[in-house]
Amino acid sequence: MKMLSEIPKEFRKYGKHCNSLSRILRETNCALEDIVNTLQLGRDISVDILNEDIIDKLKGKLTRVPTLVVFGQNCHAKALFINKFLEQPILPLHSARWRYITFIYGHIKNIRLTLGHDIEIVEKLKAHEKIWTTLPEEDLQRNDEECLLDHCPSLEVELKHTLLRETVKIMVPPDCPLDQLPEILNKHMDNALPVIIYAISEDLLSEMNIQEIRKLKDIYRKPFLFVKVSESVEPVATNSKSTDSLTESEQHNVECNGQKFLSKLQNLNDQLVRLGYVNSETAKTDDIIKRKSYCLDSTLDNTLVCDTKMNEKFVLFIREVLKSSVLKMAALLSEIHSQCLRKFILSAFDMAREIQITPKRISFAQKIELKLYKSLMEIASEQQEKITQIIQRTLQDMKSNVAEVLEEYNQHIDSNHQQTAKLAMMEIQQLVLGRLSNSVANQIVQSVGCLQESFTGTLQRCLESLEKNVHDFEGSLSASDAVKQIISAAYNIDLKSSTSFSAVRTFMDRLRTLLSGLALPWTHSCQVQSSNLQWQLQVVSNMIESLSASKLAKTISLQFQEHVKSSHDAFQAAMRSLENQLFGQLEQTEEQRITIRKRHAPRFARLALESTSLCDLVLWGMPKQIKEIGRGQYGVVSSCEPWQGINPCAFKSVVPPDDRHWNDLAMEFYYTRTIPEHPRIVRLRGSVIDFTYGGGSSPAVLLIMERMTRDLYCGLRNGLTWVSRVQIAIDVIEGIRYLHSQGLVHRDIKLKNVLLDTEDRAKLTDFGFCIPEAMMSGSIVGTPVHMAPELLSGRYDSSVDVYAFGILFWYICAGQVKLPNHFDQFQNKEQLWNSVKKGIRPECLPHFDDSCWNLMERCWSAEPSMRPLLGYVQPQLEAIYKKAIADAAGKLSPKNASQLPGYNKKRCQNFVNVNNNNSY
Repeated sequence: MKMLSEIPKEFRKYGKHCNSLSRILRETNCALEDIVNTLQLGRDISVDILNEDIIDKLKGKLTRVPTLVVFGQNCHAKALFINKFLEQPILPLHSARWRYITFIYGHIKNIRLTLGHDIEIVEKLKAHEKIWTTLPEEDLQRNDEECLLDHCPSLEVELKHTLLRETVKIMVPPDCPLDQLPEILNKHMDNALPVIIYAISEDLLSEMNIQEIRKLKDIYRKPFLFVKVSESVEPVATNSKSTDSLTESEQHNVECNGQKFLSKLQNLNDQLVRLGYVNSETAKTDDIIKRKSYCLDSTLDNTLVCDTKMNEKFVLFIREVLKSSVLKMAALLSEIHSQCLRKFILSAFDMAREIQITPKRISFAQKIELKLYKSLMEIASEQQEKITQIIQRTLQDMKSNVAEVLEEYNQHIDSNHQQTAKLAMMEIQQLVLGRLSNSVANQIVQSVGCLQESFTGTLQRCLESLEKNVHDFEGSLSASDAVKQIISAAYNIDLKSSTSFSAVRTFMDRLRTLLSGLALPWTHSCQVQSSNLQWQLQVVSNMIESLSASKLAKTISLQFQEHVKSSHDAFQAAMRSLENQLFGQLEQTEEQRITIRKRHAPRFARLALESTSLCDLVLWGMPKQIKEIGRGQYGVVSSCEPWQGINPCAFKSVVPPDDRHWNDLAMEFYYTRTIPEHPRIVRLRGSVIDFTYGGGSSPAVLLIMERMTRDLYCGLRNGLTWVSRVQIAIDVIEGIRYLHSQGLVHRDIKLKNVLLDTEDRAKLTDFGFCIPEAMMSGSIVGTPVHMAPELLSGRYDSSVDVYAFGILFWYICAGQVKLPNHFDQFQNKEQLWNSVKKGIRPECLPHFDDSCWNLMERCWSAEPSMRPLLGYVQPQLEAIYKKAIADAAGKLSPKNASQLPGYNKKRCQNFVNVNNNNSY
């Protein structure tokens, strides 16, 4: 059969793809081990993305042997199929009770009984007694003592056959009860990639056949190829004998037999459709297999073919099954690589943010604490006079209302309890001090509480964010604790609540301690009974008279200042320790970010390029070149035949000369492919690695994309209207804005990287230098004329694209591609760069409009912060576009003016709004 020359190719292709995937998996595993050893977050990435179960699962799938598993209505149907497939009568046609049969490759024809895959049973077989063509039935059939669920020997047949040479097996499972089927199959299919064939020799399926197929579908969940086999070649098949040479009677018999055969095949097909085993839309007698765009199992239907017409269709079925297996494995690897890259980029963003924000947080904390310290010291000085007045006023009030003070005292004293004079005096003393402390503490709380709300909330959160990853303070106070003490310890009050402060008791204790050392005359008064009212009044009066408001206020103020100063010093010491530790960590963070950017991300990007390219190759094949349409610094652009349904289509072939270029190309591929669809971005549709390029010495990466008509350089050189040029400028801004919204910086905006379609609408392309801001290394990239001055310093951000657009807009307004005169005078790029750093810019041409020139100048400002945001640039361009439309319409007749894009007669005089594009 002709198909034997094609089927081995499919298996060779499958083996080649599996070898490539095995290599990619090994490199992926090595890369992840490297991450674990060199990156702080490496173990998290390894555990989250690629655990041992995934590795083992992929390894197991990649080592599976492609196996044609032949089921059938009976042994007769299986034998018919195997004999026709191998083109030799290897199996007896009329037989039953077979063992498990496996066909493998061997240099000579041989047969043996085995247990499992490794144990050969030494037993005399009929096939060993003489030369055989068909396997003896005695060797095939099980005896009565053999049970398929136990250690039933299987028959292994070695054949020197073209198909089997490609590490392919053919397995013929035995007929068995349905409940034993899963266990019996598992004994022999542990390392097989099954391609399921079901041979049908009868006109229709029996009920037992239907149940068996249903069971098999539950086990494998894979597409089946149903093959209608017959004992002899039917007249409908293609024979070497021409029907023209047959007699009229013979021709009539051929036609009748053919019609009967087609009728039977159609009946079988209808039965399979009713059972849901064959799709009615694709199951046609003359066109059984309809080629799918995708080859996953979910889209590959079960198929019915006739053995006399299964050459091409059988090959196609095998191709789709093998493609499905390769795609699943390649897609899984590709997803692993993409997840790693996403994790790297997000980590790089976090690291860059931490590096930038930590010094600012430290500076902010020191600034706010110093302001808080000074404010508290001022309060301590300024409040002394107020505290003196409060103490005086409180003492005067108590002196005027001694009876009221004693009334409060007596309410707390049990009338039946006789106190000693000393105890009564202490109670009265506590009552007086309590009233005094209440008045003073309320004033203190009011002042400090305002400061706490103004300073400590934000400061505390800032310090906690700095200290969250730092646990070693060398036994000293942390900065956040020092801030708490600046207020709470300085005033000896608990300021946990902004609305209620439990200051009275603490302040009273301090005041009592302060007064305990004073010699108070009334403490040595005569021993009078504590219940004597006159004695109580005398104690209160003497205590109030003995207190000095100014001395108390001064003492309290000094204590405030001492506590504030002590806490401030503790904060400064804690901040110095914290700063040293944080800057040490920031150095490590920067090293980690550089490692990610230079080592790990490019490595995984290259692996992602290989795994994704393999998916595209398996799905769509190698793009076929039509002709070369352009050459650039980094590749050749060619038009190609429709690929993935894209027409017109083109690809850029790039041959990376070394690992650095491979990595750069891989990063370009990743960033470009992850950009979502946008009308102002040239979409990368896929990639394929051509290992045969240049004779196989250096593989080329083919990046496939939609084909545009020309670039802006050619457009300006051939002539574009002013209206079209301004619209192109708006399109470019929209594309740049969208890239920036995705966190990407293009870094190479120029005429050649702006492509035009048939309607002269622009799209950005060539993302070779496109990169997220957090991944930028400060490398000098781009085209010299369009490069911002800060690019040469290595410190830059997304505003470099605004600068490049300013230069691009000069060309758009100039309407030509000649270098500006100010740039054309330099002999090399070093002279140009030096002059640009000194402020040299393109000259203003006579026909430039003021609004255009002002916009250019702002865009190419030397100071990045002075360049306008793109959200400002786009409305300016839209206003210029409206004016261009109105001016163009005024110079044309109404009929011709109506041909202008966006022309509106009623609104023309008001500079009609013709730009209906979305803004980003």
